[in-house]
Amino acid sequence: MKKLSIILIITVTALFFIALGWWFGRQQSLRTEDSPVPTLDNSISETMKHFSMFRQLDSGKIEDAKHMLKLRLDGDILIVESLLGDRDDNGLIAREKVWKILAMIADYREAHPYSYTGSIAKVDQEVDGKIALILRRAKQKNAVLGK
Repeated sequence: MKKLSIILIITVTALFFIALGWWFGRQQSLRTEDSPVPTLDNSISETMKHFSMFRQLDSGKIEDAKHMLKLRLDGDILIVESLLGDRDDNGLIAREKVWKILAMIADYREAHPYSYTGSIAKVDQEVDGKIALILRRAKQKNAVLGK
């Protein structure tokens, strides 16, 4: 009987420690999911992009720096438009503001045509077409809003 109670106590203790280990592991995984690591990665990436642009400007490669900024702006346009989508949960004021900003970019690009002949990668025509479509749509929406 003594052996049975010792085995039972050891089994219950082992199960307790297994459950406790699972609980601590679960808590750690929840904390890891909320970790600021993606923010740090994004900040490092942004820092390198800005540093690269400064180096290009300082070395007199102004067209390369402008091209990098244009690529960055193109990416931002795609991201903002995809986040905005056709949903109404972003609020009317925010939507109007986005369309106004995108329309301003469209007007600027019409007034200042851009061409790049340097060695940095160029945007493919499909992406350029999508950005042009977004900017045309922004001008139309901005005109409808009367702003």
